[in-house]
Amino acid sequence: MHDAITDYWIEHGQHLPSADAIKSRSKLMVRFLDVETAAGRLPDMIRPDLIDDRVIERFRAWALADPLVARKKDADGNWTDGKVRFRAPSTVEEAVIQLKAALNHAYRARRIVYLPPLQHKTRDKVTPARTYRLSVDALGELLDYSLVGAGKYAGHADRLLPLRRYLIAAICTLARPDAIFDLSVAPARQQWHRNAGLLDLNPAGRIQTKKVRPTLPVVPLLDSWLKATDEWFICREVRSFDDRQQIDVVEQVGVDSIRTAWDGAREKLGIPAGWGPKLIRHSMATILAGRRVDLIELEMALGHRVLSKTSSRYAIFDPGYLGTVKAGIEDVISDLTRIAGPALHAKLTQKETNVAVLRA
Repeated sequence: MHDAITDYWIEHGQHLPSADAIKSRSKLMVRFLDVETAAGRLPDMIRPDLIDDRVIERFRAWALADPLVARKKDADGNWTDGKVRFRAPSTVEEAVIQLKAALNHAYRARRIVYLPPLQHKTRDKVTPARTYRLSVDALGELLDYSLVGAGKYAGHADRLLPLRRYLIAAICTLARPDAIFDLSVAPARQQWHRNAGLLDLNPAGRIQTKKVRPTLPVVPLLDSWLKATDEWFICREVRSFDDRQQIDVVEQVGVDSIRTAWDGAREKLGIPAGWGPKLIRHSMATILAGRRVDLIELEMALGHRVLSKTSSRYAIFDPGYLGTVKAGIEDVISDLTRIAGPALHAKLTQKETNVAVLRA
């Protein structure tokens, strides 16, 4: 079993766009197999025929009960345990699906002669219906929070810039969190087509997966933020003093998580526990559908409907491409401007005027 999981990663998994997720799921399963071996329930050399639905049920129970402990530094710089949370059933089931993929890979390569008929649970079975959505007013409150903060260290306004940038991107693109954190204006990635007014959520060289990352028209608000970005869209700003020029210089540093900021905003604004930043995507889709945008265009913008390769090549350069979705987003932004106007402006967090942006 360990060989099958390792071979899948080396020969296939690490080359996929979802490599990070594959690695995490595989490590979770390997850790469980090691626990089973240590407890004497499985031998040191685990053959595939020993893995059945009873073992998978034990894995589900173990993974759901295994705590995830956040690590943080205290005032003295020592690492301490922070908040504790537990995996969602859907996350656990993804690890089961990952194990099946590794076994299928080994079977096709004729490294094993028996393929266990393991059953995984569908998303509908492990994820209850989630109907909670944010209104436009609630989105405005989130934006306002991301600008003014909540007074705490983690919720200080200057530390909330990555959250604000995430909200802007999510509102303007309807994108999934992984696509937003992967968004860059670096020319080599060929995502921002400035002259054409288009944004390709799928960077150059990345193979599209089932979760399609579409090309979208850029609304003026997003355009202003893209112009104020050096490289990674989701970033924090680090200020230093340039002795030679006698000015403060701001460098943008990419970040790959806004969990702490989001949790602070969620608690402050009363968003139910268990809802992550993807809530913005779901909320915007609901708001736009309620404003009668073309539903086929909305499915395309969400990556749920894909044109043929030939059709999409020409469609994205049509002035009317996703026109109703673009107009709907601009309509939402107009409402948000009245609610939380200052938070929509792409500006530096520092109050001093003696500041220059450091360009890459």
